[in-house]
Amino acid sequence: MSFRPERVAWEIQRILSQPISEFASGNGGGFVTLTDVKVSPDLSVAKLYVSVFGNSLGGERIVSLLNEKASEFRALVAQLRLKVIPTLRFYLDATLDAMERIEQLLKANDSTSEHRDQE
Repeated sequence: MSFRPERVAWEIQRILSQPISEFASGNGGGFVTLTDVKVSPDLSVAKLYVSVFGNSLGGERIVSLLNEKASEFRALVAQLRLKVIPTLRFYLDATLDAMERIEQLLKANDSTSEHRDQE
């Protein structure tokens, strides 16, 4: 198995983290972080996952704007001098939302347990 997709993903993340953050903050997106990049084995597609904090537009709207500008970000990736520059697709990273939801459920469970113990 080749480690090339992982290396290319790392390079894409290194190249695009700052421009994505600047683009989003300039478009009312608040704080946007490129959290993960997954590249297909043939290097033709790169899935970029972003987390969005403190925005007025909503995470899905920021992802939509990023996808509209994907060709501009793809031009930045061209500096990697790959035979084929991957098509970029942006997705909202829901990991933090899931973690927050789990924390809420655990806290609710703890308060229910404490209430039962008091009875």
